[in-house]
Amino acid sequence: MKSQAVWGVHERLAGAFDLPLLPEERFFRLLEFAGLGEDEARTMRLDAERLLDDAADWVREAYDALARYPDTAKALGWETHVLESSLYLRRAFFSAWLARTIGVDTSKDFARYLHHAGRVHAGFGPEAREVPEEWVGMAFAFILGKFSEKVAPERLPLWGAYLKAQEGVMLRGQVLAEDLKKGAVPVRFSVMGVARRHWKTPIDLRLEEATLLRLVEKVFAFAPELVDAALEPVPAAEEAGLWMEEVTRWRFKPGWTLLVEGRDARHLEGLKTPLAPEVRVELLPPGR
Repeated sequence: MKSQAVWGVHERLAGAFDLPLLPEERFFRLLEFAGLGEDEARTMRLDAERLLDDAADWVREAYDALARYPDTAKALGWETHVLESSLYLRRAFFSAWLARTIGVDTSKDFARYLHHAGRVHAGFGPEAREVPEEWVGMAFAFILGKFSEKVAPERLPLWGAYLKAQEGVMLRGQVLAEDLKKGAVPVRFSVMGVARRHWKTPIDLRLEEATLLRLVEKVFAFAPELVDAALEPVPAAEEAGLWMEEVTRWRFKPGWTLLVEGRDARHLEGLKTPLAPEVRVELLPPGR
C-alpha cells in the first residue's frame, strides 16, 4: 500500500489536456505575423520622446471623454459624479500601459499584463466592473489616432500592427475570463498552501459540462500564473491534412493534485470526476 508521503511527492494526477496558447505565445506569434522584430522595435523607439511629451494629456483626455459619455459613465459607476478613487486607479492602469507601449515592450511579462487587463475588463478587477469589448477596441483606436499626430509617417504602420497585436492578446484574456461565467453548474475553485503565492483569491465559475477536466480547462486558460506553477508541457503530434503537426498538451506536475470537497481526485475518477453544483475544488501543491 502506498504511503501518503509517496502519493504527495511522486504520483501525478493522470491525464493530458489542451489549453489555449499562453498570452506570451499568442503575442509573439502576432508580432511575428506582423513582421515586428527587434530591429523594427528599435526604429519605433525613435518616436518615444515625442510620444511621451503628450502622453499624460492623452490619459486625461481619454477619461474626460469616458466621464462625459452616458453609457461609459454608467458602466464605470460615474452616473452622478466621478469617483476620485476610481479615476486614480484607472488613470494609473492606463498610464502604465501607455508607458510600456511607448517603450515598445514585447516581453512575456507585458503579454501577461495585457491578458490581465482583459480579465479586468471582464469584471475580474478591483471594482468588478465589465467593459464591453468594442470599447476596448475604441481605446486602441484612440491611442493610434494620437500616435498618428506625432510619429513619423513611415513608422505609423508599425505602430498600428503593434497595437493590434496587443489588442488581440487583451481581448483573448477578456474572452477567457467571460467564459468562466458560462454554464449551468456553479462551482468554486481555490488554491491551497504554498501555491497561494501564485493565486490568492477563490474563483467562482460555471460549467457547461460538470467535470473536473472542464474546470481545469477553464481555470488554467484564465490564470496562466497557475500553468507556470502546476503544469508541465507534453509535446505531441496530431494529423493536419496530409502531415503531422506538433502540438503542446499539458499535464499536472508530480505531486500536484486537486481536492474535490476535500477528497483527492487521484483517488476518485481523476480528471473525469463529475462535479455537483456548488462543489468546492482546491489545488493542492506537493509539500503543502
